[in-house]
Amino acid sequence: MKRRSFIAFASVAPISLAYSAEGQGGREERLALARDGWSEHTSAVKSGVFVSSEGNLRLEVSLIHDGDAIAEETITVDGEEEQVFTYEGMKLPRWHRPQDGIIKRFRFFWDEREIPVEKRFWNDFGGCRIEETKLTGDKIPRDQQYEFSEFLEELEGPKVILSADGGTALIEWSIIDVGACCGHRATMRWIISKSGTVMRHRHTTPNMC
Repeated sequence: MKRRSFIAFASVAPISLAYSAEGQGGREERLALARDGWSEHTSAVKSGVFVSSEGNLRLEVSLIHDGDAIAEETITVDGEEEQVFTYEGMKLPRWHRPQDGIIKRFRFFWDEREIPVEKRFWNDFGGCRIEETKLTGDKIPRDQQYEFSEFLEELEGPKVILSADGGTALIEWSIIDVGACCGHRATMRWIISKSGTVMRHRHTTPNMC
C-alpha cells in the first residue's frame, strides 16, 4: 500500500494501526537519512565496467577527460569563429568540450566474446556521467537491503540487460542533454544481437524551458 493511502486509512483506523502508520513514517525518514549518508560515499568517475545480472554481458566504457591529449583549433563557419576539438584524430561533437561527458571507449562483450560497436553509434554525443560508491551490501543493515539496491540502480552510468529469451542485449544510459537547458535528460538505448547487429535509439522527453 502506498504511504499516502496508508496514512489516510490510519486516520480512521484503530489506535494500534495508527501507531503502525507512524512507525512506517519514521522508517521512511530513517531511510531518507541513510540514503543521504550513502550519497556521501558516491563519487563521479571517468570509466567503469558494467555487467548484466546474469554475468554474461559486460560493457567497458570510459569518458574523455581534461587530462587526455586534446587538440583544439579555431575555424570559421559562416563568417563566425568556432572552436573545434579532436581526441586521437576523432572530432568531438560540434559545440561540445572535452569535459562534456563524451565517450572515448565503448567495448561490449557477450560470453567473453567482443561484439564490435562502431564509433558512429557512441562518439557523436555528450552528457554521459558515471558514478561509483565504495559501499557494499555487506555493510548495509538487512532491513535496508532493498532500498540500497534501488540506490545502486540510481547511480549514473549505463545499465546492461539481457532479454528474456537471451537473444538480444539492451544497454540503457540516462544522459544529460547538453543541448538543452535546466539539466534536461535524454535516454540512449543500444539493442545488440549476438550476431553483432547494433541499433541505437535516443529518446528525449518534452523540454519545458
